[in-house]
Amino acid sequence: MDSRPSQDSDKLARVRRLSWWVRLFCLLGAVALVLAPALLWSQPEWLESVARTSWVSKTAPLQLDAGSRFWGWLGSCLPSAVLLFALWQIWSLFGYYRRGEIFKAGPATHLRRLGAALMVNAVAQPMSTTLGVLALTMGNPPGQRQLMLGLGFEHFTSFGFGLAVLVIGIVMQEAARVAQENAEFV
Repeated sequence: MDSRPSQDSDKLARVRRLSWWVRLFCLLGAVALVLAPALLWSQPEWLESVARTSWVSKTAPLQLDAGSRFWGWLGSCLPSAVLLFALWQIWSLFGYYRRGEIFKAGPATHLRRLGAALMVNAVAQPMSTTLGVLALTMGNPPGQRQLMLGLGFEHFTSFGFGLAVLVIGIVMQEAARVAQENAEFV
């Protein structure tokens, strides 16, 4: 008696369960991506603490009025939008996996888009910080305004990881094409 069909169905059932969890985490991540920047930019004390710890010097004058915080929040929407798009790609990818569609063109497309989103995020994150610092210092007198552009290891990591996922998506797309061709011959 061959136990292979039973093992395959057990593995597919496991993929389906894991896909459900991944999609749940995508929803939670999306909520966090929408709420966290809004909370940060709406609370001047917290914003000042973050800005002085991560973005500007301890003595730099900051404009924490509603207008400055609005423009800063708007700048923070850029990486949030990119990451929401990335989460949508993960959500869609695992939707295919949940339906048992592993080696199809759809999952490969979502992998490619996810990779591209991670690469764009590597540029969006430092740009967002730059826009945030500009928003908080634009109202300062001339000579006290600041422009900051910082690239860190995490940005290069995001770009590299995105590139790897993009290439895996391209390879998966080719695999799906070959699988489709083979299915047509049978």
